[in-house]
Amino acid sequence: MTIFFLKSTLSLLMLLSAVYGMYAMYAVFDQTPDSDRVAAHKRRHRVTGYVFVVLLLAVSYLCVAFAIAARTEPSPRAAIHILIALAIAALLAVKVLYLRRFRHFYEQAKIFGTAIGVLTFVLVGISAGYYLAVSSFGRDRTMDRSAAYALCGPFLAVKQIGISDGGSIRTDRRSIERGGGLFQSFCAACHDPHSTRTIVGPGLEGLLKKAKLPVSGHPATAESIRFQLKQPLGRMPSFAYLSPDEVEDIIAYLNTL
Repeated sequence: MTIFFLKSTLSLLMLLSAVYGMYAMYAVFDQTPDSDRVAAHKRRHRVTGYVFVVLLLAVSYLCVAFAIAARTEPSPRAAIHILIALAIAALLAVKVLYLRRFRHFYEQAKIFGTAIGVLTFVLVGISAGYYLAVSSFGRDRTMDRSAAYALCGPFLAVKQIGISDGGSIRTDRRSIERGGGLFQSFCAACHDPHSTRTIVGPGLEGLLKKAKLPVSGHPATAESIRFQLKQPLGRMPSFAYLSPDEVEDIIAYLNTL
């Protein structure tokens, strides 16, 4: 089970708890004369609230830990996801204050509860819903960026255990900028990135747009470049000492040439 699949499963459970919590809340505020039923719905709402908070914290931990391990710029969808998650946390905190401390705002709690439920639906839809749809419910790992990461150690820290799928190339600005800096440090003395003229090695303009890599003749793919950096041909030195992240950043830069 990958981190994204685990996160998506927990997110769906969180959505279910939010939906049931909204139902119990509406039942409480529905002027029903049966006080026993009201008390029962309040207990159920409280229990589902605790479940919701635990799941929210668990999913948030997985999101933050993966972001720290991956060290990539959030996509527009991920940025919206973060914004909605922060809004849910803020609304939840205010609602608890209204219920526990500022009781004269008690009637407004249902507005905050409804907002939390709606935002949770949107949050889960654009994250877990999208992931499960494009990955065929987790069966297609080529669409799963978390497949190269795993939860390790007693504190379940997210660690990189491999490289991403061979066809996956980073496209965020920070990776490209880091890759450009690494290229200047390790590659620019031998390769011209802006033409095909030979210095010591061939020029790399349009490298990943060609059918084959120069010299080796291997397919012009990210996986071929990863292999060649570790096991080069001719006079090219080995770059096996580069970290997986540094290799991915260099490939991200080469993809822009």
